[in-house]
Amino acid sequence: MISRISSYLQIVSKDPHSTAFVPLAEAYRQIGLLDDALEAARLGTRMLPNFSPGFATLGRILGQMGRIDEAMSAYARALSIDRQVQSALVGLARLHLVRGEREEARRILREAAEYHPQDEMIENMLIALDLPRPWGGAPAPEPAGAKPETLLSAAAPAGGEPIPTATLAEIYFKQGLIDQAVRVYEEILRVEPENAPAARRLQELSAASPVPAPAPAERTSVTAPQASPPTRPRRPLEVYERWLQAIHIRRAHVH
Repeated sequence: MISRISSYLQIVSKDPHSTAFVPLAEAYRQIGLLDDALEAARLGTRMLPNFSPGFATLGRILGQMGRIDEAMSAYARALSIDRQVQSALVGLARLHLVRGEREEARRILREAAEYHPQDEMIENMLIALDLPRPWGGAPAPEPAGAKPETLLSAAAPAGGEPIPTATLAEIYFKQGLIDQAVRVYEEILRVEPENAPAARRLQELSAASPVPAPAPAERTSVTAPQASPPTRPRRPLEVYERWLQAIHIRRAHVH
């Protein structure tokens, strides 16, 4: 994976307008470096504002980070450029499911099926939406004006919390809700401390979960701090070159 990242970095360092920022951002996302993935996607979409796959990738990263509204905006931008982008249609439908908006998700998936009639992912999502819910029978119609529930809160028995299972955790993960998936695996291990697969998966998800920024240190001086000078926005080429240099340094230490 690192060799792939290095290759993509060399491409975009030579040509910041290259579409290679999409697989670069995706490679960072797959190994859990979500901040780097987000920066690569943002830089790339700034350089190529009419490249719809770039905004679809940006939406996927933001969704995995739990920034649902921003992710939906990115997917909407991708679809405003090209209405038939499969990844944007599927990603947007998933986010509507996270927000409990099943009918809107179904509408988007039906539209996606018209553009991509042989797509197995779209077919499976549509079939799953029409299946009866095992915890409460067939879904009842939502009353007009009712506040939508989240998709996963419906997985709870009546009046209770969702049952902690690996399946539930992976549903959270697929929707980009990594923190919730981590909590489910932690609860599984609390009940089953010798569950080795759950322990391994928890370790993987914990490594991929965004680390919250540390709280600012308390000031010990009574004097007012001086305002920081405005920072110059970094150019895409500078960022890509910085990443490439970091990889070379890392490889030198390894060898």
